[in-house]
This record gives sequence, structure tokens and C-alpha cells, in this order.
Amino acid sequence: MKIRNHLIILSTIILGFWLDSLLNPLTIKFFLELNFGFLIFTYWVFALPEKIHSSAALFYGLVVDLFFSNVIGLNMLFFVANSFIIHIYVFRFRIFSYFQLSVFFSGSSTFYIACKYLLLSPYNYSYIILIFSFLINSVLWVGVYLTMRAFRRKIFSNL
Repeated sequence: MKIRNHLIILSTIILGFWLDSLLNPLTIKFFLELNFGFLIFTYWVFALPEKIHSSAALFYGLVVDLFFSNVIGLNMLFFVANSFIIHIYVFRFRIFSYFQLSVFFSGSSTFYIACKYLLLSPYNYSYIILIFSFLINSVLWVGVYLTMRAFRRKIFSNL
């Protein structure tokens, strides 16, 4: 895949994390944590498994960690692990319904949130946040999927 395509994918992931950093201070009052950036990353790995390998996931995670001043390696670890799982089951995911995909990707997003809270701020760990985030992220996954698929078909007509 060309560098230009990787930059477009990386910019959409960064846009998702930027949207998270804007909205999460507002939504945490309602016990929600949105996870657009992680959902967008999982969409790209799901949509282009033969193009985005673990090395690209490692690079994307490093750039996100550096760009948003996160703990270096946190996003790298979850990006690589999630891309590995998606690569293993990608052909099984193709026969799943939107509901089943939504449950899986929302569950992986909630696992990301849970581990982030356990590692970075264990005193703020809340099961209510995890439950509400799972429900909201499952609805968001369908929106992210449909939006990013339309974007991919428009921009990457050759992929």
C-alpha cells in the first residue's frame, strides 16, 4: 500500500482520537466514554486486512501515543493485539451480521477502556462507565462502519 493511503488512514484515526478528546470531558458526566479513534482503527483493519498488518498497527499506535501525549506503548499494544485478533478471524467476521460485529467491536473497545482505566487511573474505575460505553459504542460502531465504508469507497476506489 502506498504511503499516501497510510497517511489518509492515519489521519482518520487521529481525527477519531481528537474527537474523543473533545467529547469525552463532556460525556464522562453521563458515565460515557466514547471511543471513535479505536473504532475507526478497528474498522480499517477489518476492511483492509491484507493491507494493514501488525507493523502498520504498531506505527499507528506509536503516532497516536506521541500525538496525544499518552503513555508510550499503550495504544501500540492494543492496536497490535486487536489487529492480530481481527486478522485471525477476518473471514469469520465477513459472515457476521451488523449486530454481531457491533457486539465484538464494542466489546474490544470496552476492553480497551477498561484496561486504560486500570493502568492509568485505577481509582476512577467504574463499571457503570464500562456498561454504558459498551452500549453506546455498539451503536457508534454501526455509524462508524457505514461512514468509513462510504469514505473508503469514495477515496480508495482502487482498493
